[in-house]
Amino acid sequence: MADDFSSQVERYRNLIDAALLDIGKNGEPAYLYEPIRYVLSGKGKRLRPSLVFISAEAFGASESEALPAAMAVEILHNFSLVHDDIMDGDDLRHGKETVHKHWDDSVAILAGDGIFSLAYNQLTHLDSAATECLKVFSKATLRLCEGQALDKDFESHKAVSVDDYLEMVRLKTGTLLSLCCRLGAIVGSASADQTDQAGRFGERVGQAFQIQDDILEIYSSSDNMGKSLGSDVLAGKKTFLTCSAEEENASQWSEFRTGLGGGDLSEEILPALRQYFRDNGIQEAGKERVKQLVNEALSFLENIPKNKREKFELFVQMVIERKH
Repeated sequence: MADDFSSQVERYRNLIDAALLDIGKNGEPAYLYEPIRYVLSGKGKRLRPSLVFISAEAFGASESEALPAAMAVEILHNFSLVHDDIMDGDDLRHGKETVHKHWDDSVAILAGDGIFSLAYNQLTHLDSAATECLKVFSKATLRLCEGQALDKDFESHKAVSVDDYLEMVRLKTGTLLSLCCRLGAIVGSASADQTDQAGRFGERVGQAFQIQDDILEIYSSSDNMGKSLGSDVLAGKKTFLTCSAEEENASQWSEFRTGLGGGDLSEEILPALRQYFRDNGIQEAGKERVKQLVNEALSFLENIPKNKREKFELFVQMVIERKH
């Protein structure tokens, strides 16, 4: 079953990749459409549109019926990355230069705006489901902005509680996976209760996904992650690990951070971070919180027939076992 599921996700990825290449293919002026094509030709994991397809299939919709919703989510995700990279000053995304680095901030802002409008345009192809999908899509977009605002605001806070961090990632990461499940359910004509339960599942999976990402950002490899490990911590971004360290022993964490000084990131700082989080039980606490959130997510599927929730469960397994 797992091998069949992996093959199916690979097929979803290929379907989305091909459809993205058609977006803005012949668009002019080049100032706008060249960076849009640059972004949409990137090779992402396409986990989010895969979840739209999984949800839609669970509630009786075909791939062709769900494709515009899956495309809308993936395009929205790419829009958010373009603007996030400007705000965070990141130069690499999936191993290639970000738009603002490859061109400049003005190009990146305009390209992001264009990509955002393309996401909404996809939803107009959903026929009878379009109005309801537009409603949940618009609401989710605002929640994403709220999550990003909290993320940026937290950078200037010395201490952020783990609970506050979890609320931020619920908005910033959980919202998008929740949207995937809700759109698929709506396209599949699920009941309001089933749509809500699927959405809650996605929200918890999103939180687990982000904590897993925080752990990988320290314990994976630069080749896998496509960026320098530990860079988020040095930039002052709050992660589950840093919030836990602050909450567990603020003075010890502060002393440790001060002691990092201006050492080499890969040779000195990253090994020190790994040891600190491991020795203080923070890495393990992160893994346990991921398991807790996954169990909560799966509990929201209990009222959905078992034959309709198997692929949701396989999706969770795939996300949690990923290496990047």
